[in-house]
Amino acid sequence: MKYIIFEEGAVDEFVSNRFFQTIEFDLARALYELVAGGVTSAVFPPEVSLIKLDDGIAFASPNASKDSHFLVIDLEQSRFLEEVDAGETVFVLQKTLRFAKKLWQNMSLNFSEKVIPASTKAILFPYPYKPTPYRVVIEQAPWADRLKKRNFAGKFLLVYKTGYGKGDANSEQAGITNFKKAFEQVDEVISKARAMMPTQAAASTSVVKVSELDTVPGTNGTSMFQSFDDWMKMLTKKQREFIEADVNGAHRIEGAAGTGKTLCLMLKAIASLKKSVSQGTSLHIVFVTHSEATKRAIIEFLMVLDPDNFADRDRFLEKNTLKVCTLSELCAEQLAQHISESEFIDRDALESKETQLLYVNEAYCSAMENDFPSHERFLSTDLREFLRDTDGWAITEMLQHEISVMIKGRASEDFDAYKNAPSLKYGIPINGDADKGFVFAIFRKYQEQLGAVSQFDTDDVVLTAIGQLDTPVWRRRRVRDGYDAVFIDETHLFNINELHIFHYFTKSDTHFPIVYSVDRTQAVGDHGWTNQDISETLTGGPTKEDQSKLQTVFRSSPQIVELAFSIVSSGATLFTNFDNPLEAAASSFTDEEERMSAQPMFRSYPNDQAMIEGAYERAEAMQKDMGCKKGKVLIVGFDKGLVESLQEYAKTKNKPHILLKKRGDVEAVGEAEASGKFVVAHADFVGGLEFSGVVAVGVDKGRLPPSKDQSSENSKHFLSYSSHNRLYVAVSRAKYRVELLGDQSRGPSDLIEPAVKAGILSLQP
Repeated sequence: MKYIIFEEGAVDEFVSNRFFQTIEFDLARALYELVAGGVTSAVFPPEVSLIKLDDGIAFASPNASKDSHFLVIDLEQSRFLEEVDAGETVFVLQKTLRFAKKLWQNMSLNFSEKVIPASTKAILFPYPYKPTPYRVVIEQAPWADRLKKRNFAGKFLLVYKTGYGKGDANSEQAGITNFKKAFEQVDEVISKARAMMPTQAAASTSVVKVSELDTVPGTNGTSMFQSFDDWMKMLTKKQREFIEADVNGAHRIEGAAGTGKTLCLMLKAIASLKKSVSQGTSLHIVFVTHSEATKRAIIEFLMVLDPDNFADRDRFLEKNTLKVCTLSELCAEQLAQHISESEFIDRDALESKETQLLYVNEAYCSAMENDFPSHERFLSTDLREFLRDTDGWAITEMLQHEISVMIKGRASEDFDAYKNAPSLKYGIPINGDADKGFVFAIFRKYQEQLGAVSQFDTDDVVLTAIGQLDTPVWRRRRVRDGYDAVFIDETHLFNINELHIFHYFTKSDTHFPIVYSVDRTQAVGDHGWTNQDISETLTGGPTKEDQSKLQTVFRSSPQIVELAFSIVSSGATLFTNFDNPLEAAASSFTDEEERMSAQPMFRSYPNDQAMIEGAYERAEAMQKDMGCKKGKVLIVGFDKGLVESLQEYAKTKNKPHILLKKRGDVEAVGEAEASGKFVVAHADFVGGLEFSGVVAVGVDKGRLPPSKDQSSENSKHFLSYSSHNRLYVAVSRAKYRVELLGDQSRGPSDLIEPAVKAGILSLQP
């Protein structure tokens, strides 16, 4: 095949139908196979006719005429398929079709689309964030004399060059051998498209039968509250394969923010239960969430997804049931006779860790006042300078991490075991037994704090539960009381102790049907984790697991995906285990949705007070511009001081707002939408939520990451890691618009410099 012709009406369908946007949908896969020559026919929506030509193919609409515009891709000359894989081909093709529409309609172009002055050439850069730009070069006036005589002047575009190579668009000439062949068959394309359309669906035989997808209602903005059957029609191929696969062992689903991991987990649980009912077997599933807010949201979604009410069934009376709970609730079942409700710090894992942080801070302050003077001369220089020069709350966060992961998790609260354990790579700078002795002294004070109020933290509860589960009694009972499958949402938010317990809840002690979602880029937990570590911890040792990686981002516009990609990429240079889930990501946005989107921007303000005022001004402007409710706009800060200032200003000026106090609090966001209030939150609380627009406050140097706390390499790494994480999570909450605000005297944060240099993020005064 030498060329492809796209008629204007067909282009409209390709860019507006979301099932053509990414290779993970069957329609897009069919389009790729046709373009690549893998198949010769396919059933498409009635808006598009596939017409076979002598040396190529054409796509045209039933309204095709001589007044239509046409895009011709010269496959031989452009080498369109040579330097990109299947997914990238669909992405580049979509970008090219949208660029063609803009050229035909004289629309304004973005920073990655250029028309060369004093020439007939136009250039598209589909991947503006890549160091070596990939380009698509278009001739806007091919075979100009001939087209003018046939009254087709300005009606044709020719793609004649693609790839990573450089060239001089001003001087180079597009070959038109294949274009001439294509042009001579345009009349045939028009007549066949108009003639065959009424009977095409009945007459065609398809290698890839995907036509039924076109009848699915809804778009990228579809509500989560869809029935199980409706969702199954709207899934990508990878999502559907994951959901329909049998639960035979460990299975990890991973992907960037907005790829639908939690939705897929819920659908897989329901699909597995439905299959069990149809087969007349028994299946008991436990679905574990990290927080109470997430649990409530999932139960609310299941009211629509689960018409059979598996989640409300009594396990002792029914053969197929679904239990949704937090990890603390799951452990409490085993510890019912040993730990009362009042002895838990908090049932909610996130709330528990926030309270735990206060206890750790008290222990740290007490140790610095009473014990540090006597320990000081024995400590290593690194630790001594770290404790003297680093901000107290930064030290507290790192101590909490050290206590949970090292002292309680890996050393089981034994000092000798702690001394022999290797230090964390991105933790407190500990060198030698004296350093560990002082940290262990802080830990003992922390335990005294808990003992004084007769409470247990999450790690205590989990480790105690493990002790009770790792016994002959439970091994005998787990066949009856264990679960046939364990589903875990947001595994990246659990620490090592919490992950260790899950494999005890399966019915078998040798077979672990554990299905879990993970995006380690969102985790601020154990920074040493790798996917292999998580897998082995969940299943109690090395084991084979299935993997499903979702690539299609449904939540965010392509511009926001590019910004998130840039943020994560800059983090990947600092940490060998910092995943970049966006490397192969693709957006499912249609052309119409892209028009609602805007390029992310950074705005500078003279001082913090002006920035706080500007945050609400930008939120109001964003809300009016998009025509959405106030509750669909998030104002997010990255430190407690800024969030308090945002709330105080809103109270003083009577700005309608709701402050999030829990991670993923869907109920509070729903209340904000219903009552017409903006959502204000710390970055740590916005995971799992979705907004039309995000205004991020304080994205400047010295604040993200905080420079005052970077007195040592260890604290610098710790804070840089968490800052990348928080900015990535905040940005990826947005669907259409993102604006970052900062103090003019500080300048933009180092974390966004790569995005600025790549032109992904525009600077506004």
